[in-house]
Amino acid sequence: MHKNMISTYVMALTAFTAGFVAFTILLSRLGHYPLWVSIIGGVIGGGAVAYVEFYHLRQRAHIKAMVREYQLTSADLARITGQRESDFPIYKGELSLIVPKRRWGTIEHKLEAWATAKVVPNIKKK
Repeated sequence: MHKNMISTYVMALTAFTAGFVAFTILLSRLGHYPLWVSIIGGVIGGGAVAYVEFYHLRQRAHIKAMVREYQLTSADLARITGQRESDFPIYKGELSLIVPKRRWGTIEHKLEAWATAKVVPNIKKK
C-alpha cells in the first residue's frame, strides 16, 4: 500500500504542475491578464486539478485494497454494488476499474457499508 501512496502523490504533483502551466498560459495569453494574476490563477487551477486527481486515485486504491482484502470476485462486486459483472473485470488477480470515475464514490461507499455489515464469526472463548 505504501507504493500506491507514493505513486498517488507523484501523480497529484504531476497533475498540479500540468494544471498550473495550463491555467497560467490560458490566463496570460487568452485572458490578457497581468503575470501576477495569471500565476495566482495557475496556482488555484493547478491545486483544483491536483485535488481531483488525488481524490480519484485514493478512491481507486481504496476500492482495490478492499477487493484484495476480502478476496472478492466480479460476481461478488456486482452483487454488492448492484451493477453488471462485466463492469469489474479481474485480470491476473488485479481489479480493472472500467466504471466511470463519477461512480467510484458510490462503489466505495457500498463496499464500505458491506464491509461494516459483514458478519464476523463468533469465536467462543474457552
